[in-house]
Amino acid sequence: MRWLTWMGAVCVASGCMLPQDDIFLEELPERRNRPPRIVETQVQPPVRIIRDFGAAGQCELEFSVIVEDPDVDDRISVKWYLDYNPQNPIGPYRETDLARNGQSQRGERATLNINLRAANSPLRELGTHLVEALVTDSRLLAGRQPESITYEGDGGVIVNPGFVVTYSWFVTTVQGDCT
Repeated sequence: MRWLTWMGAVCVASGCMLPQDDIFLEELPERRNRPPRIVETQVQPPVRIIRDFGAAGQCELEFSVIVEDPDVDDRISVKWYLDYNPQNPIGPYRETDLARNGQSQRGERATLNINLRAANSPLRELGTHLVEALVTDSRLLAGRQPESITYEGDGGVIVNPGFVVTYSWFVTTVQGDCT
């Protein structure tokens, strides 16, 4: 009996391996997607409500956002919408892809320039307009909803969601010296 106790202690102390199943992972599971983020302290213009656009020589506006995404290999797209109407949806006014730089904060700003002196300026009509920057790390489906990717495996179905974050400004265009 003493001998068995001694053998057990030697086995535990030496780290004896117990047999295990020989099922191996064929590949690592896909990493779960995380949402991008707009750095709100660095958006331009810094105020969300812009009054009197077009008065006193204020004929140009530059809208811009800086984006961070912890998934540094994601494709990040910024879609600019002007006066979006969900009852009559149309695509973005302009779209910008931000280059990957290996860091969470993309190295460039996504910008939209509006000039009231330009022919067919989208904010030329007097009144209040909505300017939106939609940042997405996936394809957008109907209703500006992000596409999710579904994986099926031995453990069941895994849904890896896409994300959309948005920043918006209200711009009131008035009669002025820009037209």
